[in-house]
Amino acid sequence: MAKARTGAAVVASCALLYGALAQAAPQPSAADMLKFRPKQDVVFSTPTGGDIDACKIELIKMQRGSGWLMRDGKGQVLRRFFDTTGSGKTDAWCYYLNGVEVYREIYSDKGDQYRWLNSAGMKWGIDANRDGKIDNWRMISAEEVSQEVLQAVVKKDFARLQALMMTEAELKALELPAAEFARVRDVQKGSPAKFQQTLAKLGSLGDKVRWIHLETPAPQCAPAEANGLKQDLVKYAQATVTYLNDGTGKTEELQLGEVFQIGSAWRLIDAPTPADPNAPEKVDDPERLTGTVSKELQPLMDKLEKLDKVQPSQASAPADMAKYNLSRADILEQIAASFKLDKAEDKEQREQWLKQVADCLAAAAQNSDKDNKVAITRLTAWKEKLLKEQPSGGAASHFVFTEMSVDYSTKLSEPKADVSKLQKDWLERLAKFVQDYPKADDAPDGLMQLGMISELVGEEEKAKKWYELLLKDFPSHTHAAMARGAVSRLTLDGKEIALTGSVLGGGASFDIKTLKGKVVAVYYWASWNQQCAQDFTKLKALQTSLGAKGLEIVCVNLDNTGAEATAFLQKSPAPGTHVHEDGGLNSKLAETYGIRVLPTLFLVGKDGKVISRTVQINALEDEVNKAMK
Repeated sequence: MAKARTGAAVVASCALLYGALAQAAPQPSAADMLKFRPKQDVVFSTPTGGDIDACKIELIKMQRGSGWLMRDGKGQVLRRFFDTTGSGKTDAWCYYLNGVEVYREIYSDKGDQYRWLNSAGMKWGIDANRDGKIDNWRMISAEEVSQEVLQAVVKKDFARLQALMMTEAELKALELPAAEFARVRDVQKGSPAKFQQTLAKLGSLGDKVRWIHLETPAPQCAPAEANGLKQDLVKYAQATVTYLNDGTGKTEELQLGEVFQIGSAWRLIDAPTPADPNAPEKVDDPERLTGTVSKELQPLMDKLEKLDKVQPSQASAPADMAKYNLSRADILEQIAASFKLDKAEDKEQREQWLKQVADCLAAAAQNSDKDNKVAITRLTAWKEKLLKEQPSGGAASHFVFTEMSVDYSTKLSEPKADVSKLQKDWLERLAKFVQDYPKADDAPDGLMQLGMISELVGEEEKAKKWYELLLKDFPSHTHAAMARGAVSRLTLDGKEIALTGSVLGGGASFDIKTLKGKVVAVYYWASWNQQCAQDFTKLKALQTSLGAKGLEIVCVNLDNTGAEATAFLQKSPAPGTHVHEDGGLNSKLAETYGIRVLPTLFLVGKDGKVISRTVQINALEDEVNKAMK
């Protein structure tokens, strides 16, 4: 935490935070309590001048713990800071406006919560990684969504917008018809680029931009069992934010597109766009809400849904997976053929279905016997056909990328594969792809692979340039955080390491800064990596021989869940402190330094700076001894 935790340090001297509140802690003064400020924006009452001296503090008993209540000279409540768990530590911070609670912050090792209450609204945000920024919303109204969207645009903050977007899990839980599911997911994929386009069109908006209101038609409800829906679906077909631009002095508008209701929260599926005052009023197509399709297309959609219900499991034989994906590609091709090339809207939908064709044919090819070329032949034929239709990109670029990826993985799996030559050829093909299709949907994947494989073959400077190009051209892409971390790692030697997280199993907070003065080996691992058990034996021996001399071992686990790591450690115990965060290779612990290859080992000196980010386990003892001199 930033502001809130800085304030906490100031008041800690009077034992407000960490003492046993009811017994040992001295009563704080009004000035002490007023040093705390909310992490998020909210209007609340704060006395000034002589009014502070009139405030009164009283000890309060809660259900589990206790806390402090502050009233002004008129008896109205101003603050309430208390312990919700009985641990003796203040973890809830309440702020009041005219005697009524309007905002509450709750801090825990599992994440922080921010709640707006009563006249301040109904928002309830979750800050999972405790960096002061809301990662998702447990509760939020459509009006509050629009306010957050405006601030995301003002601050040029895609992450703030992304917290308002429908998650993959929420999208799957809706159980939409296949066509609607594909449409929504495709819209979401384009949102980072659209957000950047919106920022470019609007230019800079000042901090004094004022939200005025949200305008929507009546919400639409498509009932369960209608046109393939599994549950009621409620949404606004369109929504418009009106705001006052402090730079121009005029009211302007942003279009939000569709806004869906998911439980107690409203979710976006796309980035906002500036409203066009000359555009005709949009009339929503009910087919997009319900998933209704034409009479001609419905039999194919039914056929696709029936096939997906008998999809083989991941444990199925490769031949079964290949057969399923070929059958699915057959249906998808027929659906794509129903859209006309001379209509812009039809052409866009055709591309969405064709991209699924490419994915199915790729899956079929990778699960086919080496002598069965049916899937790869069809994939190549589609690529050549689309390149003639639209050589500049679109679905064609996806077929190009998919075909070359299948070719590379197939050659790598051959028993006598020349891996070094294949990697060199693959780098050349990837470089040509990102040059030919710099804005393609697959370009970020291509750039990420260029960086990773360049690292693998020892060309770190080239790797850094590829990562930096990804950050420049796709700053809001999901790969951006990992690329940024990789650049940080490649330039980490001689710099102070940053590593914080929760201790595996216990939930306690860990910060590597607390180990300054000691030599630290930082070992990134996961239970699915076969080498870690052998490395743990070596690390344990090293700790036994050098631990008393000042060696510390920190193991950073990158399993998807803590349960996986704990189960492995019960069989193969490991020394040191184990830090974990759910999410595996997509977690913050992995993203901070772009960790994609395991195991990875850093050696950190007594000054907290990295001595080596490439030290090998067999050379670790010698390097530690050097660092201890």
